[in-house]
Amino acid sequence: MIPKIPKSALAALFSLFAWNAVTAASPEANAPISLENRERAVRVACVGDSITAGDGTPNRAFDSYPAQLQRMLGRKHWEVMNFGVGGATLLNAGDRPYQKQKAFQKALESGPDVVVIMLGTNDTKPQNWKSRDQFVADYHELIGKFKALASQPRIFICRPVPVVGNGNWGINEASMKEEIPMIDQIANDENVGLIQMREALTGREALIPDRVHPNTEGAKIMAATVYQVLTGKAFEGEVPDVARSQWSGYERLDFVLRDRSCTLVCPKTPAAGKPWIWRTEFFGAFPAVDLALLEKGYHVAYINMENLYGAPAAMTFMDAFYQHLTGTPGLSAKPVLEGFSRGGLYAFNWAALHPGQVASLYVDAPVCDFKSWPGGKGKSAGSPDDWKRCLKAYGLSEEEAMAYEKNPVDQLQPIAAAKIPVIAVCGDADRVVPIAENIQIVEKRYRELGGEIQVILKPGVDHHPHSLTDPKPVVDFILAHQASTL
Repeated sequence: MIPKIPKSALAALFSLFAWNAVTAASPEANAPISLENRERAVRVACVGDSITAGDGTPNRAFDSYPAQLQRMLGRKHWEVMNFGVGGATLLNAGDRPYQKQKAFQKALESGPDVVVIMLGTNDTKPQNWKSRDQFVADYHELIGKFKALASQPRIFICRPVPVVGNGNWGINEASMKEEIPMIDQIANDENVGLIQMREALTGREALIPDRVHPNTEGAKIMAATVYQVLTGKAFEGEVPDVARSQWSGYERLDFVLRDRSCTLVCPKTPAAGKPWIWRTEFFGAFPAVDLALLEKGYHVAYINMENLYGAPAAMTFMDAFYQHLTGTPGLSAKPVLEGFSRGGLYAFNWAALHPGQVASLYVDAPVCDFKSWPGGKGKSAGSPDDWKRCLKAYGLSEEEAMAYEKNPVDQLQPIAAAKIPVIAVCGDADRVVPIAENIQIVEKRYRELGGEIQVILKPGVDHHPHSLTDPKPVVDFILAHQASTL
């Protein structure tokens, strides 16, 4: 939930700095963005460092200033893109030059109509600020590259937010004060807008708890500041808790639950009982089944549990998500669990904990034993970095992980007892998640337990691509077994 700022407080804030929210060389540089005669939404590229990325907020994808700005503006006429990079410097001689980051190339390639640049905070670090003589030239170079785009974007540069007290990580206010006149002069020379992010948060030190990164409320003020610049009017009301957009022609709702990003895609006409398929990992990847079920009236749901590998902590988040969707939205009490690759860990583990709350399982090249992947203790090469994160998520040592008995291959009995049907799609040449160490063990044991399981093998196919060219066999399986739960 976004912390609420009273309307009176916002009004007072804007009365303090609205008169100089943007200053530049000409009224044209300051003018609001016109929405007239536009065939598509205005594309706003937010360029910056970790402050733009949303560090300091609990959920960067939802609470960063660009994310909140998107919800303030709505999606009908605006598309806000976040190209913030943690640690990025404006200086090309800095320890992480923005112009050398992939995000910079993506920002250029995005074809923006508006570019909002806020860089300079990391440049105040002593090792970077020693190259202060290049700051102006490097800023001109950056602006020039955006000006050269075919989309001919309007450009606004920002006075960075204040550094509180003694700062942090070498970032300091003394050097920031040296930067500000340079940024003002650059805006004047380039005839671009100058957004007063600094003034917006001056005197609001409590909103910058680590002395560098604004929290969610601080990011809201930043978003409101940019909103006023782009629209010519102050933002009123509260930031919507749900972001609405389109996904493959269907309404998409994005929200946050327990600081985790969540997505719900709605069918045009919900089927009886409001059935849904729950993608446990990799939302949007190989979506043939999801799209086919949307057409049949299913909802598609997802909660981001990245790097939890089906661990008990992930189950807690899944429980909360389930309770949320079966509550007010009123979705079916028995979703279809969909586990792609490592998503199999989540799908099987949650089904084992809640066998009475699952209609069916659709798994695709699923990880069924973390010793196989990411552990790499068999034929798979595994993934050393993922293995370290997996051990951390489960709170296990290497030795304890090898003896762990709650992988999907180990806890099929409650799933089979609940008569949950399982369909799996796998490549028979999968080298990443070998079928002999994963789905074939599940298949054998599940049948021995009396469970219903269908495995579709794709000859000669490795781990990718997932799904089937024609998803009909999977869709028909799901529909047939969903009917029995209604």
